[in-house]
Amino acid sequence: MAKTKILCVADGGITKNLMEQMHELEKYDAEVTIIEDKDMYAMGPITDRMLLIEHGGVDAAPICQELLENCSDKDILVVHVASINKEIINACKNLKVAAVLRGGYENADIAALTEKNIKLINAPWRSANAVADFTVGMMIAENKNIARSHKLIFEGKWCKKYANQEYIHDMRTMTAGIVGFGYIGQRVAERLQGFGTKVIVYDPYIDKSKFAGTDVKFVELDELLASADFVSVHLRLSEKTQHFIGTDELAKMKETAYLINTARSGLVDTDALVNALKNKTIGGAAIDVYDEEPLPKDHPYLQLDNITLTSHLAGTSCDTMRNSVEIGVEDLKLYLTGKKMLNVRN
Repeated sequence: MAKTKILCVADGGITKNLMEQMHELEKYDAEVTIIEDKDMYAMGPITDRMLLIEHGGVDAAPICQELLENCSDKDILVVHVASINKEIINACKNLKVAAVLRGGYENADIAALTEKNIKLINAPWRSANAVADFTVGMMIAENKNIARSHKLIFEGKWCKKYANQEYIHDMRTMTAGIVGFGYIGQRVAERLQGFGTKVIVYDPYIDKSKFAGTDVKFVELDELLASADFVSVHLRLSEKTQHFIGTDELAKMKETAYLINTARSGLVDTDALVNALKNKTIGGAAIDVYDEEPLPKDHPYLQLDNITLTSHLAGTSCDTMRNSVEIGVEDLKLYLTGKKMLNVRN
């Protein structure tokens, strides 16, 4: 019986050393080959590539020639940010599974894969813990002025009064509204409960019965916006969720509430948020993702005194890339032993 041929594409994020774990699959009659995407040699180019694909789709990114040259006889492709586009798919004669070792899978042409009955899997919770930790940190930083105080001290200023002075509260007295209750949203809720923060959730797509008997309270979006002190967005970006938080939604928030976005920039209408912050119709914001990265020097965010900004760091953790490979290996073990994979997306 012929071995299952697996081609893995390492890069500066999931390095060749990390990808070596895929050799575990050889215990299940697989043949594993690892190549490198030399263009994606570090996290800077990788972040730029992810942003390019997010805005322009899978065909906006250049093809990985090394992948194209080695994929024709492979049964399984495993990539991090290399694109599995129509050209790659059409070049494969035997492809049965495509694995994208990311939380998202924008760098795979899901329609083309589905048309050819090729299964797509990803690593949905690879950075969930890192992003959840970061999100709660952003809430505290904005509420307690941690980043602003740090910056002012370096400027030689000792500030004791801030724009939100009248509504700085203990976390245990506050309500956090989580919009989107997937892997990350659920972990944010778990962490906030440790502070005694009340958590309310809006997610029209989730099976609410799974949370029966827990402290999770599901509400409609308008109720969440009207009552939450933090509105934290954790949706996947799609045509339906583009600018999910815009002028109307911001107008429904409390004047003392903070908007937190550590997910995707497109979920929030940037112009509407700038206006809300300028006019103080909401209390503040903490933002890690932007329509253009790096953030331009003349961006209106930089003129505000009620926003905390970070440079797309939420998923950064030494554990994230390792998690990605572990999730992929476990799912492919299931496939190779004739069992149902856990993270199939089509």
